[in-house]
Amino acid sequence: MTDIHMLERLLRRLRLTRMASEWHGLEKRALAEGWTPSRYLLSLCSEEAAHRESERLRRYIKDARLPTGKTLAEYDFGQVPELNAGQVRQLCETTDWVDSGENVLLFGASGLGKSHLAAAIVDGVVSQGYRARFYSAGELLQELRKARSLL
Repeated sequence: MTDIHMLERLLRRLRLTRMASEWHGLEKRALAEGWTPSRYLLSLCSEEAAHRESERLRRYIKDARLPTGKTLAEYDFGQVPELNAGQVRQLCETTDWVDSGENVLLFGASGLGKSHLAAAIVDGVVSQGYRARFYSAGELLQELRKARSLL
């Protein structure tokens, strides 16, 4: 078995899938541009890390089960003029409230976009690398009833 085959098998065994698919093309570029071995290795590792991060975020978004089209950009703040848009944006863009274990409660009449805002907040938190799950009130009650029946 050649060194190239052993390298590819070892990279896959170590679950360095992005490195396994990119090393040869990057090697050609490194040789053409006269990279040092450490720069070549750094590029390979950076490629693997970036791929893992994007896959992790993709998985977190999928696991959050967000309703489609319920982003902050799609919300009409004119619908509820007394709503503080800056405060909602801050909840979507920062995570200090998550880190300190604070809750966000949304109250209001039917049809004002509470679920939309909740989904937008979850989307913002997930895009910053946190795991979260969106539930409507009905879904949450069903989950709680199911869990209670298992006790």
